[in-house]
Amino acid sequence: MYKHIIFSSLLLLFFSCKEVKSKDQEKNKQQEVLAQTVVVKKDKGENAEIVFCLDATGSMSGLIGTAKEKIWDIVSDLAQSNEIDTLKMGMVFYRDRGDAFVTKSIALTTDLDEVYADLLEMNADGGGDSPESVNQALHEAVSDMQWSTDKIYKTIFVVGDCPPHMDYRDDVSYTKSCLKAAEKGIIINTIKLGNSCTEAIPHFKKMASCTNGSFLRLDQDATDYVTETPYDDEINTVSKEIDESRLYYGKQEERTSNMAKKEKSMEVYDKASATANSARASYKTSKSGEKSWMGTKEIVKDYKEGKIAIEDIEEDELPSELKGQTIAQKKSYVNGLITKRDTNIVKLKELTKKRKEYIKRQLEEKTDADSLSFSKEVLKIMKKQSKK
Repeated sequence: MYKHIIFSSLLLLFFSCKEVKSKDQEKNKQQEVLAQTVVVKKDKGENAEIVFCLDATGSMSGLIGTAKEKIWDIVSDLAQSNEIDTLKMGMVFYRDRGDAFVTKSIALTTDLDEVYADLLEMNADGGGDSPESVNQALHEAVSDMQWSTDKIYKTIFVVGDCPPHMDYRDDVSYTKSCLKAAEKGIIINTIKLGNSCTEAIPHFKKMASCTNGSFLRLDQDATDYVTETPYDDEINTVSKEIDESRLYYGKQEERTSNMAKKEKSMEVYDKASATANSARASYKTSKSGEKSWMGTKEIVKDYKEGKIAIEDIEEDELPSELKGQTIAQKKSYVNGLITKRDTNIVKLKELTKKRKEYIKRQLEEKTDADSLSFSKEVLKIMKKQSKK
């Protein structure tokens, strides 16, 4: 009798423990799946690295002009639509041997103002014969740029109208560069401009196909829409005030370097068009744009985010505006800049939103809105590829 009761109790306890263990295992399994899901979302962090290889010979004045006008629209739309966390951009301009230069490169960087300032200095010139140094440009874009080793969206756009020189013995053929790009996870996209130099088409197609990229044909001038809005002037005024408020601290060489970058950014307001500067401001209000806007060791941003204490910064590492002041005066000055900057950023976001809505309405009213445009086609490719 007692043995039977004990046996029954043990049996009940065994199945109870088994059930608890089974529930615990299921719970642990669910937690593991959830943890994996979180990790996937975290690892997916949308980053992008883009290099434009642009033909800068005399026939490419339309392309260079379009790049100056529309590059900010491209990166702004990409950053905002795909929620890019960090965006880097670089450029390689190419001509040919015997011209003023064969290639000129701008390194991959998050400081897009630096890239754009150099782009504004570029003009189309040289050339004359058909083939150009496309091989050299692609080789430098693939091999010399500091590409991330992470599995993120990396792409090169080769844009021009003429084929590569295949007769330079000391050249690196684009077929080799394509294989190296594939190894690095870089997608090569090509855009053939104009109706001349049809012999370039098979080369441009082959460049794109080896990395599953896209090949496009557009008109010679890389025509695009430029829409002026009633908000452009105010956007530029507010954006400029924000840029002017940048103050840098740190060692002398750090401050000098950062102030040089600031000066370069300020020059863009005078050198670029109002519409391009508006698009530039729109990019800076995106997640990736805000992240890189102020650069490093910017005292207003770092103080607001609690990364530094004013009293802990050595006097000789302060920006000139704060030297010789009391701690209270320094804090008051920086807090004043924080308040003004925050107000301007809110205002800028409202204005760029209105600008975007205005442009959308204008494009919807155009009868030829579906025709090919450089920025629209490039953006379409980027969005599709980066989502993958």
